[in-house]
Amino acid sequence: MDFKSLAKRFFSGVVVGLLIVLLAWSYSAFFHVSISPVQGLIGALFLTISCGVITAVTNLDTLMDNFPPL
Repeated sequence: MDFKSLAKRFFSGVVVGLLIVLLAWSYSAFFHVSISPVQGLIGALFLTISCGVITAVTNLDTLMDNFPPL
């Protein structure tokens, strides 16, 4: 595995993590739950980096192939 494909997989995981963060933020805004900026920033960084690392290390293509067809 070369660095270019590893970086591409990492950044695709970061994008998924950012989408999850935006979804969680929208729910907190909808339910009027105030999250401090520091807590939100640390949570967003932790979630995006962990999603990126999980995507880069594991092979999500085979994982997605194992799901049954809809």
